[in-house]
Parts: sequence; C-alpha cells; structure tokens
Amino acid sequence: MTEQGIHLRDLLRASDAVPTVCAMSDTVGGSPEKVPPGWYPADGELRWWDGDQWTEHRAPLVGPASPAAQPVGYPTQAATYRYGTSPVLYTDARTNGAEVVIAWIATVLTLGYMLPWAIAATRGKSNSWAVGLVNFLLGWTFVGWVVALVMACSSHQVVAAR
Repeated sequence: MTEQGIHLRDLLRASDAVPTVCAMSDTVGGSPEKVPPGWYPADGELRWWDGDQWTEHRAPLVGPASPAAQPVGYPTQAATYRYGTSPVLYTDARTNGAEVVIAWIATVLTLGYMLPWAIAATRGKSNSWAVGLVNFLLGWTFVGWVVALVMACSSHQVVAAR
C-alpha cells in the first residue's frame, strides 16, 4: 500500500464515537475503512474496540512509544501506546532428552500404540510417566488410549506468576 502513496491514519473523535480509518491517497474519493479490533486511547486511558463497538475493557495509558516503532500500512494503537506488562508465567514444563528418545522408539516399535506417551515426553509434561503408564495399561481399550492422549495434550500447569 505504501508504494502507491496510500497512508492510513487513525481518527478518534470521542470516547463513545466509532474510531475510523480513512485512506488518504493522491486519488480523490478515498472511502473510510473499518477499524480493526485493538486498544485505542479514550478519556485518558486505553479502551478495547472489538471492531464494532467499545467494550468495558480498559487499561491505563502509560504513554506514547517512539514514532519509529509504528508499523507501516495499517497502524493500530497497540503499536503506538504501551499499556502495562503481563506477568511472567512459570509452568511445570521440563524435557528429558532420554525419555523423549525412548518414548519415540517405543512408539515406532508399537506402531503408534505409545503415541500419547511420546507426545507427553516431547511436550515436557510433568505427568509424562503417568501418561505412559495409563497408555501402556489401558491403551488397549481405546478409551484408555484416548484418555492418555488427552492427558498428553492438555495444557501445562502454572507453577508461579511474577
């Protein structure tokens, strides 16, 4: 878009108004485009625009970022304003290389029967040995195999947030 001389600007009128993006180019008759969802400044804070209306989600306005960091093309206020930081989450994920190798060899030798254990070991699940045990003892029932697969694919547990 920038090669043709088109620049997009965000125009934000009031906090209850709909933010609009107007295409400004050398040609006459540029029509307004729909504003993408994102964080936009309103009333001294950031508010979330879902693409159709304002939501009740709000964040403090920390301050403008450097103008050089603004992307070319379809700018969003998330790129222009920094609005707080997220906490760092520590999970129970840990990977043991020997266990991963053994699990994948067992999977190949059993023609996929031990696949849930191999997935759990590769993902570094803290319960990978429990997944392997359920898979080995109950996997022949197919329901046990599916349970082991669900255990292997479930999300990691959050240990701490800082």
